[in-house]
Amino acid sequence: MIMSHSRAKPASSELRLEQMNLNLLLALHWLLVERSVTRAAVRLGVTQSAMSRSLAQLREWFDDPLLVPAGRKLLLTTRATGLREPLTTSLDGLRGLLRPPQAFDPTTATGTVRMAATEHALGAVVHEFVGRLMRRAPLLEVQIEPAGRDVFLQLAAGRLDLLVVPKVGRLPEELRTAELLHERFHSIVRKDHPVAQRKLTLRRFCALQHVVVYPLGGDADSLVSRILTQRGLERSVAVRVPYFESALKIVAETDYITTIPAAFGNPTPGAGSRRRPALVRLEPPLAIPGFVLQAVWHRRHDDDPLQRWLRDQLESIR
Repeated sequence: MIMSHSRAKPASSELRLEQMNLNLLLALHWLLVERSVTRAAVRLGVTQSAMSRSLAQLREWFDDPLLVPAGRKLLLTTRATGLREPLTTSLDGLRGLLRPPQAFDPTTATGTVRMAATEHALGAVVHEFVGRLMRRAPLLEVQIEPAGRDVFLQLAAGRLDLLVVPKVGRLPEELRTAELLHERFHSIVRKDHPVAQRKLTLRRFCALQHVVVYPLGGDADSLVSRILTQRGLERSVAVRVPYFESALKIVAETDYITTIPAAFGNPTPGAGSRRRPALVRLEPPLAIPGFVLQAVWHRRHDDDPLQRWLRDQLESIR
């Protein structure tokens, strides 16, 4: 039974849910269904006298007799008739909250999955993830947006369901994470580049013209540049772009070099790029720390069947 503290009826004509003993709504439901104090008491598992007291309280609360005698029967008043359908619907909804969840079936799952991901995450895992959803959960809609600086706030506010981003520092306690893959860096040149068939020494690396990728709104000084500076070295940066794919297209048509995550290290020409030379992946001549790509979600989704299934699909991509 629904429990609530009893309170006196408010002086004003407005009846507020917070001021009512909600057990009376169950009593009202069975009284309206059975149109009998005796039968309603049986359905609710209480004594007839207890149900009579409940009816008296309900009449006072609603300022209406609700059930009136007509011979040996009780008839519903106009007010009671108007209450019956919405009350039944409301109680059915509450009963639904108490039912155990049904087994999750991705083939029938519907709704929208709202994600944010970096460009690297898209290429490394999200594209394959979306392909899996198309095959295994065809009724789901996936909405993906760039991972901006406020994505963690959006996740906490419920505007996003899932993030796929590089591992950062300490996150708020209400956020959960799962590692997806450990990423490393490779240097990329076109197949016919003069350095493609030679060992890429640190001296040659610094002498080349570089294409640097930096995130939108981020720091234009890259990790590689900082490592070189720490060693008293520098390189020549020819172009700075915000996208890995842009860097690859530029490298494919020039003698420039770019150093990017390995997920982009073995690209193939896309449609309309038949003349674009093949690209070669080289080991950088300096130690560049890798990073971890992770899934991030709010703890409110820890036990959500759909969200758990989505995370399982992501974590199975290696």
